[in-house]
Amino acid sequence: MQKTRILHIAPAYQIKGGGIFEVVENLSTSQCKENKTLVDILCLETFEGDSNLNKSTYSILPSKVTQLLLIYKTVSFLLNKTWQYDIVHIHGAWSFQFALIAPFVFFFKGKIIYQPHGLLCPIRMKKNWFIKKLAWIAYQRYFLKYSKGIVCCSKKEKGEILPMLSKSDKIKVIPNGLDSEFFVEKLAKPQYENRFMFLSQIIPIKNLESVFYAISELKHKDSYDMYLDIYGYGPKNYIAELRSLMNALSISENILFKGAISRDKRVAVYDEYNYFILPSLSENFAIVVLEALSRGCKAFVSTQTPWGEYSHDNLIMFDPKKFSVYSALKSQLLSNQHLSKSKSKNELDLDKFNWDEISIQFNKLYFK
Repeated sequence: MQKTRILHIAPAYQIKGGGIFEVVENLSTSQCKENKTLVDILCLETFEGDSNLNKSTYSILPSKVTQLLLIYKTVSFLLNKTWQYDIVHIHGAWSFQFALIAPFVFFFKGKIIYQPHGLLCPIRMKKNWFIKKLAWIAYQRYFLKYSKGIVCCSKKEKGEILPMLSKSDKIKVIPNGLDSEFFVEKLAKPQYENRFMFLSQIIPIKNLESVFYAISELKHKDSYDMYLDIYGYGPKNYIAELRSLMNALSISENILFKGAISRDKRVAVYDEYNYFILPSLSENFAIVVLEALSRGCKAFVSTQTPWGEYSHDNLIMFDPKKFSVYSALKSQLLSNQHLSKSKSKNELDLDKFNWDEISIQFNKLYFK
């Protein structure tokens, strides 16, 4: 029996414990399990992926425009191999590598699946808007136009992409999934009773300032000490701004920057906490919410994420505006009138977010 051949193209930087590369690795591993599929991954030259009998990685995509040899290798690879694949699944948006890929999207449009991973949302398009406008005109729009299918990870992302399309039937909503270790039973009790954890990129769109102001209000107005441990990575200058704000609000004793977490340590870290918070101004999925809920954390989550679509006993939705965060936390931590859980009729079933089940959804889209 001839095996299906899938090429994943992922010009994304490898991040410790998250990012597009992790989605590609988890999905491709599930696709290879039954020995019916051969998967290749075309990725940045800095990428270090796992290979097995049915999966190979080609780390030849250039990370800089000056890497002419890698540009040559990438174009040669695409010229010589693209025709061999049944499906070409492209991940991400905007980076210059997409200019190299764009011509092949036109010539092989019958086998192209495109997944932007939230990078086409309006708030992200405003950042470096002039460069992105040029990229949109030159090549980015063709990925939407010529792909046979477009994958969005939530209804929220679908709503943001629909105005860019002439045909809405190309879009399929398929969520990201949880790593298998998140389904293992939690044995240890949390160490920190009144300490929250944040885990994500440390960038302005994550809106950590709003939590800092809330901690300050609780401390100075209500005489209540809430603590926050921040896990993740981000630009040094922005982290310095957060530290300055922390000192200005006199809450330096309440907040710790703990650094990035490797993938193999995430479950153990979640299991140390009762509370998780994500105050983002925009998210198209936010896998960290699922991760926190799967480990029994009470998750305080911004309404600017897709998780308001679901109902769960430990899911608390709040407006990410500065003083709304304070009100939400005060209601939950100091008042007997706790916030009610998310009121959606769509009960959140964590078991549906395993990669094997998600892989089946992708196969249905691939061969629709």
